[in-house]
Amino acid sequence: MLNLSFSTEMKNLRIIVSNLLLGFVLQLFVIGGDIKAETISDKGGIVPKSISFDSLLIGPEMKSAIIKRINNEEVKLYYIQPKKLKAKAKRTAIVWIHGGGWTGGITETFFPHARYFASRGAVGFCIHYRLVKADGSVTVGDCLTDCKSAIRYIREHAEELGIDPDKVIVMGDSAGGHLASCLGTVEGFDNSTDNLSISAVPNAMVLYNPLSDFTTSIFINRIIGGTALDKKRTPESQIPNDAQLELARKLSPLYNVRKNQPVTLVLHGLDDTVISPSQSITFADAMNKVGNRCDLILLPQTKHAFVCANYKAPEKMVVDAILKADSFLVKNKFLTGKPTLALSPKPAWMPLIQK
Repeated sequence: MLNLSFSTEMKNLRIIVSNLLLGFVLQLFVIGGDIKAETISDKGGIVPKSISFDSLLIGPEMKSAIIKRINNEEVKLYYIQPKKLKAKAKRTAIVWIHGGGWTGGITETFFPHARYFASRGAVGFCIHYRLVKADGSVTVGDCLTDCKSAIRYIREHAEELGIDPDKVIVMGDSAGGHLASCLGTVEGFDNSTDNLSISAVPNAMVLYNPLSDFTTSIFINRIIGGTALDKKRTPESQIPNDAQLELARKLSPLYNVRKNQPVTLVLHGLDDTVISPSQSITFADAMNKVGNRCDLILLPQTKHAFVCANYKAPEKMVVDAILKADSFLVKNKFLTGKPTLALSPKPAWMPLIQK
């Protein structure tokens, strides 16, 4: 009898190998890994030509900066600046935070996205933060602390990075969407060695399928830690005590909504079974009720992690998700001009088969 689980894994393995080969072939056509958003004449002058997503998957190389070291772990920023960045330029900073359930994921997930926004004139960043450990040596609170340190670093080094400290945008997916949302809502969880006179609050947030309330989610086990994170965990281990429940509230953006918080765009798939779209609906409603500006886009026939390349979503879905963020930033005067991202001539990857 056919083992369906094994069959699916083998199909995914073939897809991953195929995607890697496709990436190698693409490199042959991108000289020096350079991204070129060409320009063409259009009566009224020069307008940007579209840039295909496949060119963003392979270069150019991201620069890096070490923010701090804690117990032999580095907290880092990867970044890319626009070409011909003038001295003392003040560009928008767009900061991406990867997902992975607070316990996994890789910083490189959003390198292509950072490169795209660099082609749009912003400085693109990706945060490499510590991941939660079952032994409690790294917690969700530490993940947030690292992200706050990264925002403060960007603002403190605004002149050398070429950014406007009043135009810092955070974007994140899933757990990264939660951390991005926390930056705009949750107080505390600061590193005492940071320059705390510099704000870690962003000027705008773009959140993809974020968690906003730990208390109603299975992911409260990330707050509980210990045996709650075991592969063979018991139902009893998933029940928080009073102190853990209080910490879950402190780290839930929904419980920290108040007036004068950053303008926000939330995007959530209606077929998301990892983080319920009700989390985003409730959060957006709470934000708007207190007078904040929070736009909500609910996407039909869309599952989790729809903004991540080389994963489960097709390229068109990923590109559309990025373009919606681009349009939001133009509307709120963080970017200018029209979005330029386009689909690749041939699909840049084959989505992994979802079980």
